Amino acid sequence: MIKTMLFGAGLLAVVPAYAVTVLTEQNLSRLEAALPKLAKIQQDDVGSLHKVRLQRHCDWPRHATEMRAQQQGKSYLAEVDKILAEHQLSPPLFMELTAKGSWPLLQSLQPVLSVTRQTLPFLPQAQRQQAEQLLAQTDNMIVVVETCLTEADKVALKQNQQRLINLASRLPGSILPAQANLTATSE
Repeated sequence: MIKTMLFGAGLLAVVPAYAVTVLTEQNLSRLEAALPKLAKIQQDDVGSLHKVRLQRHCDWPRHATEMRAQQQGKSYLAEVDKILAEHQLSPPLFMELTAKGSWPLLQSLQPVLSVTRQTLPFLPQAQRQQAEQLLAQTDNMIVVVETCLTEADKVALKQNQQRLINLASRLPGSILPAQANLTATSE
């Protein structure tokens, strides 16, 4: 009886340590392996990914469902699912991993976003609307991700900061190329 209780307590001690963050070496390696294949998928409009808006909750299966609903009818979803399955990534895990993994990139973009906000009054209306939309979406993403980060996530983010910035910049629909393009046109 005591051995069973100690074994059970030992399991509980191990499980939370493993499950407290999705930003594990194994998951990051799976994501790195899947990205080249995901990037090759022909999407109707990669720019439309910039219009996807995460709701303010930390329910990742729900995020995956909501995102899929926003992309409903897109023929490439089956291809995405196949690639994720090949790399042992479920859509909710992929959503959480990529959202939390984008945190270092989101943080590094803060100075650029600040300059963009300051230049808004000087931009032509079409560019200003595009910039305002990007800023609103980025601000929303920052709020969503920041409220969902656990202490274990924050530790993993610090340990893998440059790796995550490199990964986030390679994601289809990454904010980095759009932001770089936006600042280049606003000069």
